[in-house]
Amino acid sequence: MNITLHNISKEMGLKEDEIVTGGIRAYIRLEPGKIEAQLYSLYRKYGIKSTADLEHKIEKGTVVESDVFEDLTRIDYLEAEKNKLQRLIKAI
Repeated sequence: MNITLHNISKEMGLKEDEIVTGGIRAYIRLEPGKIEAQLYSLYRKYGIKSTADLEHKIEKGTVVESDVFEDLTRIDYLEAEKNKLQRLIKAI
């Protein structure tokens, strides 16, 4: 079955822009939880609470940067995405 925005709008008696706006709001509110779960898993892996903590472990020599580079990059990306979504949540 091919459901389009127009069909949903007609069936639900809502304007298309209301459906789109509602969907965007729902996404912006749900996505941070998914990001938090990914961050929690990575933080737990290294016993940290932030990128700064992992960078501190690298500086102390507790972990080798080349060994954690991929995860460090991922944590940095996820934290940036989380911050973007938090700003958007405040805006809606």
